Amino acid sequence: METAVNKLEAMFQKAESDLDYIEQKLKFELRKNLHEDSSEQLNTIAAEQQESVASIQTTLGSAMKMVQHLQQQTDFQVSPFSEEELHALQQFEHLALKGANFQ
Repeated sequence: METAVNKLEAMFQKAESDLDYIEQKLKFELRKNLHEDSSEQLNTIAAEQQESVASIQTTLGSAMKMVQHLQQQTDFQVSPFSEEELHALQQFEHLALKGANFQ
């Protein structure tokens, strides 16, 4: 059981890391490529960002379902989120909303 929890924690950490990477890459690409056809580029970047966020949301959703399944099978309850985990979740939700509104 502990191995499964560790795997899930690693998945969440990777997802958070992926989001940070995407944000930094987008900022870099925006600064680097902003010129006359920037509107077209912004649309392309926004679409890619939305696709990335959707993929990460799917991965996190699968991880949450796995946690629920493990809880049901083992009758084990995971402790509530820590403040750091809640903050990371809020950041993810905020990024997801920004991505949805960016298009």
